[in-house]
Amino acid sequence: MEKENRKPNKIKVGYRDIEIKYSNPDFTADHLTDCYGIYDSRKGLIDIQKDLYGQKMVNTFVHELFHAIIDISGLNKSGAPLEEDDDEEIVVHQMANNFLSVCRDNEWLLEYIKKNIK
Repeated sequence: MEKENRKPNKIKVGYRDIEIKYSNPDFTADHLTDCYGIYDSRKGLIDIQKDLYGQKMVNTFVHELFHAIIDISGLNKSGAPLEEDDDEEIVVHQMANNFLSVCRDNEWLLEYIKKNIK
């Protein structure tokens, strides 16, 4: 497998190192059965269904990454704008979908960002 196509196993978000794990759905524990991924703040873990690929895998990864960013930045704490779980889910869902749409529709964007943040 080419290095560029390997699924990542960790990502740094703010002060935290977040592990990325790929799992089978666990129907007895209701883990990953009603969604494709989950961010667990206490464990510092993003868990994604392992059989996902392509757009579905990337969208799930970005969605859970945005949950991690919101959590680590404190935007979902008491009194913060995304204190309610439903509000956070709506924002994360829309931001992930639209961010990936912008990336797909503007192929130059990610390389431009990469070159200019150094």
